[in-house]
Amino acid sequence: MTRADLRLLPGATCVWALAVLGVTAGTAAAVAGGAVLVALALSAVTLTGSPRTSRSLFAHLGVVVLAGALLFPALQRHGSTDTTLEEAAQQGLVVELSVVAAADPAPPGGGPSWARQGQQMRARTVRGPARVGRDVVSLPASLPVLVRASGEPSQDLSRVRDGDLAHLRGRVVLSGSLVIVRATEVRPVASAGLAGRAQSARHALRRQARQATSHLPGDEAALVRGMVLGDTRGMGERTEDIMRRAGISHLVAVSGANIALVLAAVLGPLLLSGVRRRPRLLVAAAVVAGYVWLVGDEPSVQRAATMAVPLLAARFAGVRASPTAALALTVALWSVLDPVTAASIGFLLSALATAAILLAAPPLATALQELSGARIGRTAALVLAVPLVAQLACTPVLILLTPEVSAWAVPVNILVGPLVGPSTVIGLLALVIGTVWPAAAELLWTLAAGGAHLVLLIARAADALPGSRIAVPEGGIGVLLAVAVLLAAVIAVAARRLPLTRWVVAALLVAVLAPGTGRLLPLSTGPEWTVALCAVGQGDALLLRSRADAAEATTVLIDTGPDPATLRQCLDRLEVRHIDLLVLTHPHQDHTGGRSALHGRRAPHEQWICPLPDPAQQTVPQVPTTVATTGETWQRPGLSLRVLWPDSAEDALRAGAAEHSAGNGDPANDCSIVLDVLWDDGTRLLALGDLEPAAQQELAGLDPGPADIVKVAHHGSRFQHPPLYRQLDPDLALVPAGQDNSFGHPTAEALDLMRDVGAQILRTDVNGTVTLPADGSSPPRSVGPAR
Repeated sequence: MTRADLRLLPGATCVWALAVLGVTAGTAAAVAGGAVLVALALSAVTLTGSPRTSRSLFAHLGVVVLAGALLFPALQRHGSTDTTLEEAAQQGLVVELSVVAAADPAPPGGGPSWARQGQQMRARTVRGPARVGRDVVSLPASLPVLVRASGEPSQDLSRVRDGDLAHLRGRVVLSGSLVIVRATEVRPVASAGLAGRAQSARHALRRQARQATSHLPGDEAALVRGMVLGDTRGMGERTEDIMRRAGISHLVAVSGANIALVLAAVLGPLLLSGVRRRPRLLVAAAVVAGYVWLVGDEPSVQRAATMAVPLLAARFAGVRASPTAALALTVALWSVLDPVTAASIGFLLSALATAAILLAAPPLATALQELSGARIGRTAALVLAVPLVAQLACTPVLILLTPEVSAWAVPVNILVGPLVGPSTVIGLLALVIGTVWPAAAELLWTLAAGGAHLVLLIARAADALPGSRIAVPEGGIGVLLAVAVLLAAVIAVAARRLPLTRWVVAALLVAVLAPGTGRLLPLSTGPEWTVALCAVGQGDALLLRSRADAAEATTVLIDTGPDPATLRQCLDRLEVRHIDLLVLTHPHQDHTGGRSALHGRRAPHEQWICPLPDPAQQTVPQVPTTVATTGETWQRPGLSLRVLWPDSAEDALRAGAAEHSAGNGDPANDCSIVLDVLWDDGTRLLALGDLEPAAQQELAGLDPGPADIVKVAHHGSRFQHPPLYRQLDPDLALVPAGQDNSFGHPTAEALDLMRDVGAQILRTDVNGTVTLPADGSSPPRSVGPAR
């Protein structure tokens, strides 16, 4: 790579940064950022005094100023459209506007079951006239929105397809930076003429791919279609999470790798057939254009296709093309033409990964060769360097999405790399053959799905390993920490020949990897959650926290699980530093066996036990103990607890004697302390311990009323009292159960009961350790492996 290859890079990067700043913080912030850049450049010219440096800085500054003249009006149009929709949301006005679908409609994939009704679709508004309330306004820019519809309008929305135009009537709702249009009327608009026939052909090809993969398991079918077309319909939510944590979610987002594979699949045979260069390149360009038309206008596709144009054009003219210069030109063009796309997550990740591969992979491969004493060859060094630099470059952005990293992301990418190419090419071949020979296409799709199956096996294996969910500070602190680590790594590689560098790197690695070091660093305030269900195997460990800052929050632990080590791991992962109250619901090992992990600063300030004699023998030593019965209360700022059951030991003994379940004769389960938990925002949780049906029936007679969250009794055994759950009518059901436990928990009967009452189910044997974010609007989050 020469200096000429890098000429466009500084200016394009500055323009891109201003576009991202303008979209996220407003046009005024972008103008201020541009002024700061100009001031810094002029200051550098004044201070250096070097004519050569001055000419270079003025050249880069000229690029930024010229691009800014186009960028700032585009940002102004974006801001005007954004303000119009925001005012409509604040005033509750009905809007009528047109959108172009960016994906096929589908039922919502997350949240409680009551929120999964109807259809939703990603779309972009159409520039032009729209109606807001009684006024006709103009939307000067196209913005991404999420369209949701339920009832009859959802049927109309389901007829819209990716790329189709639709007229909407409804209301606008804002969720953070997301603009949601809740449609009460949807009118699909059929495209006429050549455009309509092309859209029909495109939908037919995608429909054919779904039919040809319908015989495959859902996750494998969705993954192989995702690698070929970006169509992941049918992929399970858990599989998506596993792929994200394993660092391979990019496999189902068509990007530069797919464009490269298409080019290789076309150019290779043409080259071997002796086709001349220019006809060969024309055919390749036509095929790439057709592929982009087929997969849609995802930001990563747009980046890759735009970058391919100057590369193919230069090769057609017989001129050497610089991929780095083509990337810089692509970033600058999209920044000024469509800053919303340039600032999208897909575009950011795609461009950052590509830049890292072009700029950092070759020098890192050289460094790996030197550090290994030439025992690692150039090809092997590049195989290691490419996924490493791509993952590292994307990490700061990924932390903004999910504040955790995986130690296995790079090894997983290295392992799946050889599988992705063949599976994608075979899938493309199946797509083409399917138009004339469906049976052969089905066979090819099955063969390609074999590679997808191996990819999923690798991802699932990595997800079960320690280090697959390393929590990092959220938001800006996490991003700054990641950037600092990247800068330190760059400096270490650049100064690798200095002996002092190796000693410093070794010392830092020892310090960082030493057990417990991460908890001592004042870099994180801890995950912001109010409820956390720990995956401790076959047992219960439920954490409750008030909505205050993590350091000041009140923390309650209900039961400890069977093993101190697994409880300690959960507390470490969630950065629980103190426990105000420990509730040991009843004296069974799967609820009290982990209590020895609670010592030192984690020793609870007080503890509750049920009124039987045995619980007193299974407590944390030297901690004040209260026998908790009906009416016992405990209140702290933002959080209050009340005991609903048992009223006395006699109640537990009477209920135990009346049981006809597996717990017949053992009153301990029916002595379980039932807690009514209330947060200051009105959220209510009921924790049922291991209560059996007879005691559940008595509790139902007390009319506990509705609850938002319920901790299902006895790990989801089949012995439940359905009327109690109908009274509770929860939105969310927490089921702590161990993987492959010998009891068969949770049972199909219990799960069906939870679904019947409309509750979303979270299980530790499937979802692992899960948290409910403190903001109350975000979906539950898996932060630890299933056990």
